[in-house]
Amino acid sequence: MVKDFVFCLQEAALSLIFKKSWTPKEPSECYVNPPCGCNNPGKNLKCEDCPYLEACLSNCRLEAAYRK
Repeated sequence: MVKDFVFCLQEAALSLIFKKSWTPKEPSECYVNPPCGCNNPGKNLKCEDCPYLEACLSNCRLEAAYRK
């Protein structure tokens, strides 16, 4: 149980440290080298179901709303 607690703390700390460096600030950054491997992200029909693009674009909207 202690190992689980330590692991959770480590993951939370890493998340806080690295979140600012990899989180896109602009929606256009979501389309550059996506991990899904799509050649034309956002232009293919299959991109509508891409969890990466959905999460990235949602995060950009939240960041923009938070900055206001």
